[in-house]
Amino acid sequence: GPQAVVTIGQSMASRRQWVSATVIADGKVVATGGSQNDNQMTGVAYSADIWDPDTGTWHFGPAVAVKARLYHSAALLLPDASVLVSGGGAPGPQINTNAEIFFPPYLYDGDALAVRPQILSAPDTAEVGDVLNIETNTANISAVNLVKTGSVTHSVNMDQRFVPLSFTQSGNMLQAVLPLRATDTPPGYYLMFVLDADGTPSMANMLR
Repeated sequence: GPQAVVTIGQSMASRRQWVSATVIADGKVVATGGSQNDNQMTGVAYSADIWDPDTGTWHFGPAVAVKARLYHSAALLLPDASVLVSGGGAPGPQINTNAEIFFPPYLYDGDALAVRPQILSAPDTAEVGDVLNIETNTANISAVNLVKTGSVTHSVNMDQRFVPLSFTQSGNMLQAVLPLRATDTPPGYYLMFVLDADGTPSMANMLR
């Protein structure tokens, strides 16, 4: 609507300067990297914490990272629904010309990797308002989501966007409807995921 509504949400567990916040395949946001003091090894955040937009709360994850990700770090959603966390330093207390991969909880079933739905066929280009015909390997689909491919530097992703699509399903075939306004899906590349009833995402189909 024309008037923005701002609500105070839950605070993060720790202060993070140079934190990266990455929208993932189910619309949640993963926070990685940062430290209590600007580009210093004080109160380094090694955990990947997840924000849920439905509840406005954070799930505070375990300390999973090996390296500090501070100044000049970046994080980016990959087509397999994992998150690439890279860089940090130059200048900095660590010169991290390396990367780590974070696998969000939605990729697991207990301690094992979850069985994922698959997109068998889907268009790779579309126009505003188009109906997308998508074939999957299962009739058990709960969501079709678009996540804009990112453009990230200095812990800031200038090109993030999450667009859940309305859809109908007949067997293994889906018909998903793109928004009617170009301002909702600006031109560019999107990762298209389907999620099953357990919230497990497919590998992405790239949509221009």
